[in-house]
Amino acid sequence: MTDTRFRTWMTDLCKPDGDRPEWPLLMQWMLQEQLAKEQAVERTYDGKRILIPRHDHDYWEATGEKRATYGLYHNCLRETSGCLSIDGERYWLLSYEVPNQDSRRMQRADLLGLTLSGGLVVFECKLENNGYAPISSLLEGLDYLAALTSGPNFQRIQEEFPQLLNSIEKTPEGFEDVRPTRGACHEVVVLAPSKYYETFSRSKRGTNGGGLGGLRDRSSNLRFGFASSELDSDKFFSPNVSWMTMV
Repeated sequence: MTDTRFRTWMTDLCKPDGDRPEWPLLMQWMLQEQLAKEQAVERTYDGKRILIPRHDHDYWEATGEKRATYGLYHNCLRETSGCLSIDGERYWLLSYEVPNQDSRRMQRADLLGLTLSGGLVVFECKLENNGYAPISSLLEGLDYLAALTSGPNFQRIQEEFPQLLNSIEKTPEGFEDVRPTRGACHEVVVLAPSKYYETFSRSKRGTNGGGLGGLRDRSSNLRFGFASSELDSDKFFSPNVSWMTMV
């Protein structure tokens, strides 16, 4: 008789690993296993394209979180060939408003990026007045990531990627030979102004989330992160982004 998952998790948590809280690591394992189950579901977006080219998109009429997100993408496109850095970690921003589930409205990834190892990165972008707490925002990003990394959708992403390459002027330095790889480590990053995190740090809904953000180097195929970017004078997220440590 095989051990239950509870005993497996218990045994792994009891291995000496320094002075660190156990619940974030356990939650990461559970979310990682659930992601694998969701990836096995044959989720397919039935629209024309998933990787929609956005470099020529007229975003100036957008408002709220859409304006903040679109502006960040286009600022990075102008200044760094579409590459966003978070405390030295570099991400190639591929597109925004990325569809992934059937033809459902309001279920699009805010911003989609690529790591140097070929992993997809879903950026879930929130303004300071958003009612979703950081953990809820993380789950929203995982929902999109699960759909985008399911077999049919990921195959479409790989097939559409050359078309996206042909539509841009320059690939960010270091990403010339990088391609979406399903077996790579994928990520979800919650991106918001510091006031968003400060607001929830005063509420029980937002406390103790920092343990998850601190586990970025502990997983082989899934990482989480909470990042902070302020808004510039045009109400865009600034490319000056830092990892956020929450309490």
